Amino acid sequence: MDTNTAAVDRPPRQRAPESAHGSGAPWHSPVWVPAAVHRLSPPALPADRMLLVVDGRDTGRAWVPGTVRTVRVGRDVTGSALSWSAYLGGLRETGRGPRGIVFDLPATTSAERAADLVLPVLRAACCSTSPDPLHLAFLATGRARPELAAALGAVAQVAGAEDGRLHAVSVRVEILPAWARDPFHVACAELALPRPGLAEVRHTTAGREIRVLRAHRHPGGRAAPSGLRPGGRYLVGGGGLGERLALRLVRELGARVVLFGAGPETGPDAERLLRVPGRPGQYTDARDAVQAARHAFGGLDGVLHCPSGGEPRPLARQSTAVARETLADAVSGAAHLDRATAALPLDFFALVTDAAPYQAPAGASVPAAVARALCSIAATRARLAAAGSRHGASVAVCRPGDTDRLGALADALGSGRGAACNPAPRAA
Repeated sequence: MDTNTAAVDRPPRQRAPESAHGSGAPWHSPVWVPAAVHRLSPPALPADRMLLVVDGRDTGRAWVPGTVRTVRVGRDVTGSALSWSAYLGGLRETGRGPRGIVFDLPATTSAERAADLVLPVLRAACCSTSPDPLHLAFLATGRARPELAAALGAVAQVAGAEDGRLHAVSVRVEILPAWARDPFHVACAELALPRPGLAEVRHTTAGREIRVLRAHRHPGGRAAPSGLRPGGRYLVGGGGLGERLALRLVRELGARVVLFGAGPETGPDAERLLRVPGRPGQYTDARDAVQAARHAFGGLDGVLHCPSGGEPRPLARQSTAVARETLADAVSGAAHLDRATAALPLDFFALVTDAAPYQAPAGASVPAAVARALCSIAATRARLAAAGSRHGASVAVCRPGDTDRLGALADALGSGRGAACNPAPRAA
């Protein structure tokens, strides 16, 4: 498994004898592999039928081509699905309907802001009666926030599954290829190529790479439950899933837990379970929750961020406001908790969700985006730990339908593979 991802796909743990783990069932790891370089011929989509979508809050991008029709969200369109439907419909009526749309998403763009920019366009496109195909590139530039490109890859993959007219891909440009004039040129060239199965492409010092799933055999046997210590001190965030895990930690391991994001409640576990209200999507709330745990327990041994991926909903009916809130608490919340605990000597930093990152069904664009982003954040943190700027293991557990996520977490911590995710589809 390469060092650029922490996600591992494996079947959810069944209520079966422990020897079932040694059955040799395949795991699937998402890895980056080299891909053929671009042809030097002009892109298949003509420039006059392309749109470049930029954030109207951005003060200006030096590389934006002056000859390309640019739409500034918040200025040229309000950014709602209705405004996009009217705008695109007007272009089609005059014979200038776009064949391709590139979204400019610099490294400063948060996941929730990306939802504001991307989802209304997808909703408008899915609701359109036009039979023409539409190519979309989610262009993430810069080396910061790789989780943004990962999340958008999930959205691109699900968009194609939901609507056959949409051909979308997430393109991350860390290093501009020698043949390209600017990042927009790279995105247009990608739209002229077949879309990779996981809808993720990146350009780095290693060249052009695509993300694929690679099968390998489970090593067999149950991993030792390292990382979870009896009487440990943990911060757990996230609604129902987080509360269930927190209660199990208290009752089964005698742990002391701060449950972040929960209101006050009394009960038999109140002595060991401290409830701290707040939103993970707000850095000050995340920082205050960490400080509350350190004050109450004298330190922290581990963090479990357990966000909901949100309810599955087709892109044609996806609420941008709901998606924005989900992504803020899940993705930005993970980043905030990592930042707030960066100097602490943790045993582990775990990100747990019930969404599938790579085999997401139609209608699961936001849950899949959450899962992929969490896997990316765990991978980034693992690299920082290897460099000495973080402490402890970094894992992402993304397994829908698994009723024993505490066991899955113990497996992930003990396996050394970094994460446990949903199974790859079986062959027919």
